[in-house]
Amino acid sequence: MSPRLLWLLTTAAAVTAANIYISQPLLEEIGHSFGQPPAHTGLVLTLTQLGYVAGLILLAPLGDVVEKRRLLLAMLGVDVLVTLAAGLTTNFAIFLVLAFVVGLTNVQAQIVFPYVAGHHNGNRNLGIVLSACLVGVLLSRTFSGLIGEHLGWRAVYFAMALGLSLLALVLYQTMPAAPPDEELSYSRLLASLYQLFLSRPQVRSIALTGALIYGSLTAFWASLAFYLQGPAFRLGPEAVGAFGLIGLAGAMASNLTGRYLDRLQVKQFLLALIAMMLLSYLVLLVSGPSIPTLVAAVILLDLGAQGASVSNQSEIYRLYSDARTRLNTIYKVVYFLGAALGSALSTWAWQHEGWAGVCLVGIAMLLLAGLNLKLQPAYEPALAA
Repeated sequence: MSPRLLWLLTTAAAVTAANIYISQPLLEEIGHSFGQPPAHTGLVLTLTQLGYVAGLILLAPLGDVVEKRRLLLAMLGVDVLVTLAAGLTTNFAIFLVLAFVVGLTNVQAQIVFPYVAGHHNGNRNLGIVLSACLVGVLLSRTFSGLIGEHLGWRAVYFAMALGLSLLALVLYQTMPAAPPDEELSYSRLLASLYQLFLSRPQVRSIALTGALIYGSLTAFWASLAFYLQGPAFRLGPEAVGAFGLIGLAGAMASNLTGRYLDRLQVKQFLLALIAMMLLSYLVLLVSGPSIPTLVAAVILLDLGAQGASVSNQSEIYRLYSDARTRLNTIYKVVYFLGAALGSALSTWAWQHEGWAGVCLVGIAMLLLAGLNLKLQPAYEPALAA
């Protein structure tokens, strides 16, 4: 794979990943705009993540059987229209539906991941794309917080629609055709997902660990805006978005993980990451409102979650050389169900128990991840066929 093509696909994955998270620093403003309490506004994140799960099941597997350039461009076209509509609507129920569709149609990264991993230096390529996606997610929070503070939350959606339009134009002009890997009907393709899920317990176990780790991270981010804009700090969306910049350390870590993963013992490495994230949550739980503590937590939680993501996906690709897009789909479906669960539990905990409740949600999910990982046997490619 040429460096130019890798850069182009990395950009596409990062921008579309960013679109899923632009609402996070804006939840307080969105709630005020529609006259909704935090428990209802938190549904924006949960439905976006559930939409993403639906997109993983219904759209991402097409990466194995449809020409990838055409597929990416079609999805980007829908992204532009839906993001623009979300910025225009004045009805909260319609906004929630659009939030679901935003998640549904922004699964381009899941088509890119297995494609770049299947080329020379696959682990390194995967680390680069995952790092870029994390940078996109983190900078989307900074971007949306900055614009939302000065121009309002709707301007964020208009700006993102413009950015997606420009990306589609560049892809149309420069991306070469990428032929499908297999020839299957759509119905057989979806049926094969279920068959793969049943026949590969290794993937199920790895995905569950990843889901619980990522769910603990989304629990933190789902309620961070409420915490920072509440009585403890009284900060605006711009300050909330600035925390996205702090989490860039996690992106650097996931890139390094991809480069050196072949030298690491994956299970021990994941347990160390879980322990680091647990320590972060325990400090958040026992300390009072403190910006330095939150800064440290953002760095360590993002570092742990993204390092775990690269490790888990690389382990799946190590075990299997076939149907990588669909195996990635299975992993990510479970992964983002964990994210949706973390977001839902977090906003519920915030409503009833405040920040301490949010921390306990994160701790519980990490403990379950560690338990599942300890019970997970070692797998070798020869046994996974």
